[in-house]
Amino acid sequence: MSTVTGPELAKYQRVVVDMDTCIGCGACISVCPYNALELNENGKARLIWDFCKDDFECIPVCPVNCIWKSSEAPAESKAKNEWFRITRQLTPEEQQIFEEWKKKYGITGNPVSA
Repeated sequence: MSTVTGPELAKYQRVVVDMDTCIGCGACISVCPYNALELNENGKARLIWDFCKDDFECIPVCPVNCIWKSSEAPAESKAKNEWFRITRQLTPEEQQIFEEWKKKYGITGNPVSA
């Protein structure tokens, strides 16, 4: 299973995906060893937040450059909603880690609602 749990969630920077720029080619999905990217219902790449373990192989394979490390992503991409999702209900500790990640990297957009 690829899910990261508990305090381990705090270790990772993760990536930001701009789904407005994404062409849905799937290159990022094919190289991620943690299955931390998927195509959404519109055929655009979406991050699975609790699977991402900072491999970053997805970044250089993107032909339209719509994936960045969270620390390097444009603010307008970080502000968009639904470019990432969480696969399960987070524990209170994990929810705090999630909120700290958002604050640290300036993520203002919200995940896909479960």
